[in-house]
Amino acid sequence: MTAYITTHEYEDNSNIMKVYNQIAEVYDYFIDWEERIKREDPFFQHLFQERLGASILDLGCGTGGHALHWSEMGYNVVGLDSARDMIEHARLQGEQRELDIEFLCLPLTDFASHLQQQFDAVVCVGNNIPHLLDRLAVQRLFTETVKAMKESGVAIFHVLNYSRILEFNKRDFPVRSMVVGGKEYVFIRFYEFHPEHWDFHFVVAVKEQGNWTSHSYVMKHHPWMWDELVGMAQTAGFTQILSYGGYDFSEFNPRESNDLLLVCELGEVE
Repeated sequence: MTAYITTHEYEDNSNIMKVYNQIAEVYDYFIDWEERIKREDPFFQHLFQERLGASILDLGCGTGGHALHWSEMGYNVVGLDSARDMIEHARLQGEQRELDIEFLCLPLTDFASHLQQQFDAVVCVGNNIPHLLDRLAVQRLFTETVKAMKESGVAIFHVLNYSRILEFNKRDFPVRSMVVGGKEYVFIRFYEFHPEHWDFHFVVAVKEQGNWTSHSYVMKHHPWMWDELVGMAQTAGFTQILSYGGYDFSEFNPRESNDLLLVCELGEVE
């Protein structure tokens, strides 16, 4: 069984991929994947099984947490991300688990023509969309997703609920920490608000032999709102779009929900 990687050269004028390549080695240290899969996967399994889905495209897969889990469950999975070091990390984990899974290094705005199949489900979760800073880029993501999925398939997109973040000035994320190999890691994340784009600050502090060192990273995010995303999804061809406020299928509430999940389908409107 083999996990393998394919890369395609493309121009990236931002520093986003540079940051993710730099933090790829420690990225999984601030995610409790066991807890996250336990919390999120019933949502995905319900949607996959509704459509008897067998193939999944994981957009913005990062180090492959979701993709590797679904591959272990027996799905035909392709993981895709723009950061080469993140994809390399995912590939190595796939090899260690002896999984037959493919990882591609491609931009989220241009990937459909590089794929060898269409998918029963396309998943883009983990707040990937805010890395796309203009409407054209987000529109291309939705359009590429439509091209990559079967007509009977489903697409699932996740972003933070920026309406709530902005209204209540919730700029700070929970602090995460973990001890690995005798080192203590602390991860601090917060937003700095600006009129057009927000700065997403990511601080990694490491304690080794009693001494602390830290590295700070900044990436631009755009706070895409529910109505903007739904409008662009409809323009791309999605005809049925359901909005949820969490992985428990709760109704999306702009003032109360922490998350926004869009479940999008093609075909005739029921």
